[in-house]
Amino acid sequence: MAVIGYARVSTTVQKLDSQIGELEQYGVDKIYTEKESGLKEERPVLNHVLTLLQPGDTFVIFKLDRLARSTQHLLQLVDGFAKNDIQFVSLQNNIDTTTPTGKLLFTIMGAFAEMEATLIRERVTAGLKAAREKGVKLGRPSPHKQIDQAIHLYLNTEANVMTILAKCDITAPTLYKHLSQRGYSLRSSHKHIINT
Repeated sequence: MAVIGYARVSTTVQKLDSQIGELEQYGVDKIYTEKESGLKEERPVLNHVLTLLQPGDTFVIFKLDRLARSTQHLLQLVDGFAKNDIQFVSLQNNIDTTTPTGKLLFTIMGAFAEMEATLIRERVTAGLKAAREKGVKLGRPSPHKQIDQAIHLYLNTEANVMTILAKCDITAPTLYKHLSQRGYSLRSSHKHIINT
């Protein structure tokens, strides 16, 4: 059963010394350090450390804000630790799941994580239902609207084809195919394209 420490600072000019000192005083077996913003979703060292943790291990940090980018992220991590039987210690926040009080706090935090996930699912489901009731079509929009708009711009404005394609988010072959199918004439400068 390993005791693993993790220390992080946001910039390369900040020092890790105080965090490392506290982790060493606690008695960790190994310390992993990282210089990345806490707002980044991808932190390679943290992600690597999380894959190393085994049931029965203890994960130690200096302070909660060294670990998570948001409360929701923290709750997700805490929930994962609890489910995988990994002990968690935050030195400055007096959280220590190796103690009965710490285990209680950990359980409460895990329950909050589960409740938050449930609430998010409920909000998404309610939002989709409300949208359907209002007649909103869910999923990718039909390309017909974009094609109709592109044809209208092509026939009724002086906008060049590249501008029309970008505005309507369609390709040149699509535009020319639908112009041909609907029996519209091409602009004289583009008549050669339909045959290629």
